[in-house]
Amino acid sequence: MKKLSLKVAAGEFDMIDSEMSLFYNIETGEFDFYADFMDLDEDELEKFEDDEWIAAPSQQDLGEYDIMVDFAETVSNPHKSELLCVALEGKGAFRRFKDTLQRVDLTDEWYAFKHKAFVKIAREWCEENGIEYFDNDDVKSKGTVHVLDTKRK
Repeated sequence: MKKLSLKVAAGEFDMIDSEMSLFYNIETGEFDFYADFMDLDEDELEKFEDDEWIAAPSQQDLGEYDIMVDFAETVSNPHKSELLCVALEGKGAFRRFKDTLQRVDLTDEWYAFKHKAFVKIAREWCEENGIEYFDNDDVKSKGTVHVLDTKRK
């Protein structure tokens, strides 16, 4: 069984949408997805039923709206925080939120916050499914070789 990078898992989770199901192969360490529009034959679909494939969280399980609310509430500038909270009200909240992020110059901060949230979700998902993982924050780069820092807890 390969160890999964939480950073890689978070990146894969970030691409999930409502029309897609993402799976992780515990033997090969690869992610693969299925969407209704792909028109796969039965043999291709059956592979996801094998024990080596584990379903990733769905878009709903990821709770991106709640992550957006959490982000808006952590913004230290009260005016920017209020603008983001107002953007999250009602239909079209996702689009308004992203537009507001650009207006208040917090797009980079949002993506960093969202990535950390997805890393946390990836860690919980790995633990729930018995998937060995490593946290990229514990990896120090030495040229092109990555070494796991086991002293950090």
